[in-house]
Amino acid sequence: MVSNRYLCLLIILFAGVIQPSYAQPASQPEFYLYEDSSKSLTTADATRLFQQGKFSKTNNQSYNPGFTKSIFWLAYSNAIDRPADSLLLAIGHHHINRIHFYYVNDSSAALQFITGDYFPFSQRPVNATGFYFPINKKGLYLAQIDKSNESLQLSFYPVSKTEALAAETKQKTIMAIFTGMILLLVIFGIYLLCISRSIIYLWYILYIGTGWLWVLSNAGLGFEYIWPNQPWFASKARPVFAIAPLIFSVLFLIKYIGTVKSKRLLFVFKTTNIILLACILAILLFNENGYQSSWWLYIQYFIPLISLLYVIIIVTVLIISSIRGNRPAMFYLAGILTLIIMALMQISFSLGSLGSLSNFFSSYGLGLGYVMEAIILTAGLVYRFNQYRLEKEKLLIEMNKRQEENTQILIEVQQSERSQVANQLHDVAGSLLSAAKLNLSSLREKGIINETANLHVAKAEEAVGLVSDMVRNLSHALSPVMLEKVGFKTSLEKVVAIVNASGKVNIQLLTIGFEQYETGLGKYYTALYGIVYELLNNIVKHSGARNVLVQVTEDADCFSLMVEDDGMGIVPEMMDEKKTLGISGIRSKVDSLKGLIAFDANKPQGLIVTIEIPIINNEN
Repeated sequence: MVSNRYLCLLIILFAGVIQPSYAQPASQPEFYLYEDSSKSLTTADATRLFQQGKFSKTNNQSYNPGFTKSIFWLAYSNAIDRPADSLLLAIGHHHINRIHFYYVNDSSAALQFITGDYFPFSQRPVNATGFYFPINKKGLYLAQIDKSNESLQLSFYPVSKTEALAAETKQKTIMAIFTGMILLLVIFGIYLLCISRSIIYLWYILYIGTGWLWVLSNAGLGFEYIWPNQPWFASKARPVFAIAPLIFSVLFLIKYIGTVKSKRLLFVFKTTNIILLACILAILLFNENGYQSSWWLYIQYFIPLISLLYVIIIVTVLIISSIRGNRPAMFYLAGILTLIIMALMQISFSLGSLGSLSNFFSSYGLGLGYVMEAIILTAGLVYRFNQYRLEKEKLLIEMNKRQEENTQILIEVQQSERSQVANQLHDVAGSLLSAAKLNLSSLREKGIINETANLHVAKAEEAVGLVSDMVRNLSHALSPVMLEKVGFKTSLEKVVAIVNASGKVNIQLLTIGFEQYETGLGKYYTALYGIVYELLNNIVKHSGARNVLVQVTEDADCFSLMVEDDGMGIVPEMMDEKKTLGISGIRSKVDSLKGLIAFDANKPQGLIVTIEIPIINNEN
């Protein structure tokens, strides 16, 4: 095995080799995206939609929709002519099935390149692992990106050809170092197999070998160097080599720790291995048409789930064996914990749960995990570190849970106080005002006073009526209880009417959905209602805005809220410092419902607040 001195040498070597992937341009280029959910847009359609402003401008140079059934169009406008091959448009990641690249001039689109994992590697415009397209001409470039029915993590940026190839050289150097280490470990395993004739070393070789093939295929190097003329296998390599190491890891585990004697557990391992083998065969039998079927999507969801289940079972066995004093199990446990971390990161990245990861760990993390596992088997110290990490993580989860509970209590107390005030206004003050209006009306109608007094009584009756209406509207605005009586949509309209009546601001309200009040969604209505009320209150008090747009949308799985004003605005990065503006309370309500909130600057002035709250059913 590798010694600690050799490990230190490797760390120093990596520190000198690893550099940022690409030097980005000084000015931020503008990219536009359009999601074609129908998958039927032609190039002419896409060009027309771009000219009509239907494409969405991206805020950064990446987009992560996760699993998608759509085709995406990427637009980039090149401002000037450049020398040939001086500038490239990089489109990632390495596993896009199809890319049709067009150059648009005078509304006519010319197809420049067709490439992707469904075509031989030699069809790449630039002989490199990634997708790079020359953009030397002045004009509009369109890329049709097809990874439908799969997970898509998209990045795009202009880069010079020299920088792109230099960066890939650095990346391949890192992978070459890792590959050399894996080959040394495999050769060492073959040596032990030859001298001991024990099958444990065969399972070890297959486990390390297939796992490393997954790393190479995930980095795009497998397609470039191992199967460049086999596009039928390019899209299958990652799922195949993601499953195979699970099979061999269990076979290696059984022989390595030597304490797995339970017939039930052995039956579970055997049955699961058969299922995994069936999955590999099914993946190999899929053709290009089959990639668009629901089964292909189900397999992609199944792989991370079965991987997680397998890891849980293996870790459980290792923990039990470690408690019983099995030293090999302790070493194996320490090594596999590293792989668990990397696997969870990869699963989260594929599902779209994480917007971005560091370049090194997203590209080489699992490879490093495989190398480190062999080293950890001889050291055994990482086990304590990982146990400490798990305990710290558990404590952090508990602290977050208590904080959420305290936040929920504060919100409930606030809502209770508002309800009490609103009920007093509605039931007591409202009733007294209604009685006063009735008495004034009766006095005027009986004709027992002169004409002048009658005129004053009429004006008093009108004033009492206006005050009564204002009290009723104010009670509706304050009390979430009124939501059940008048509905969410009407309640918001009353709030907007009250604020508009001040004459300080003009508010336009747009509600989509909310046709009827659903009791099961009461807490969401209450939270949205309170958030809108607090946002409008902040705008009136602090922003100096004259116009406000409030848009609330009810979807099947979430609620969306957008509030846009033309006030003085505020830098979004400073939002965390503005606790006095009620932002903290709004954040707490959004966080308590597992929602997301974003603050963006409005043009030419003002602020845009966007909130999305998922509808979570069957909550514990």
